Amino acid sequence: MIIENVPSIFQPSYKSNYPGYSSGLNMEEIFYEFFIKEKDTIITEYIYLPIFWTSYYVLNNYGENINTLLQYLNKLNKNKKYFTIVQYASGIYIDEPINNLTVFSAGGGGLNKKEESVREELFFNLKRHIFHGEISNYSIPLICYPLFPNLNINKPLYCSFMGRYDTHKCRIIMKNELQKYDNFKFYDSLGFNQYKEILNKSIFTLAPRGYGYTSFRIYEAILAGSIPIYIWENKKIIPFKEELNWNEFSVIIEEKDIMNLPNILKNCNIEKMQKKIQEVREIFTFEGTYNYIKQKLLLK
Repeated sequence: MIIENVPSIFQPSYKSNYPGYSSGLNMEEIFYEFFIKEKDTIITEYIYLPIFWTSYYVLNNYGENINTLLQYLNKLNKNKKYFTIVQYASGIYIDEPINNLTVFSAGGGGLNKKEESVREELFFNLKRHIFHGEISNYSIPLICYPLFPNLNINKPLYCSFMGRYDTHKCRIIMKNELQKYDNFKFYDSLGFNQYKEILNKSIFTLAPRGYGYTSFRIYEAILAGSIPIYIWENKKIIPFKEELNWNEFSVIIEEKDIMNLPNILKNCNIEKMQKKIQEVREIFTFEGTYNYIKQKLLLK
């Protein structure tokens, strides 16, 4: 496999603090190390474009000051096939179409013009920017190092959520509709130790979208052995959909169905779903995701 020799300015040194328990590396940097080690063993027509998109965007005013990168992308050889990996929720910002770039996205976004894909919305007296752009060619799990811990403890909590409510209207609707039920527990952000304990103790974990189409919480739940309830709006983003039946180990609902969730959960075979999570858990790791990406490249 050929790795494009991109200018060093597009691989900036940056220590991420999101999520708070991460090692500081974004997914672009982590997978770059994977491919560097094994590039000579991968036979594919695709050229790897190892730009550290998330770090570059954050350091350049969240994608506002990226003309140098846009100019570079527009000069890519149109006769070659490229692939890249991006964590950033909006995917990759472009100003001209790039038809020969395949995108593996953890945040859901594909190739987008920023001015067309990010909208300012007003809900519950809040004004927030929300992503509404095009999705990627392939979705991959939104995870980080270290992987979210599985504490192997009992699960006395039926369903829980701990986090912010102001990043998307579906989160406020979720809390307003479900907090009247005693077995749905809502917590303010109390720190990572409390978060990992609550999630590990929960049979079900509410995992609504936020600014982007997906969230770390879906995969944190899976890694902790809790059944994720993915609440989507606009576009549903699930990785490995060709290989896995998500209905076997998760609950996926649209925002408009939140009020029906208590009845939906009553019909779930919890024991069977928990067993399936243990079977698929290893797929939702960096090694599992790396193997998936390689498979897609080799099939082309």
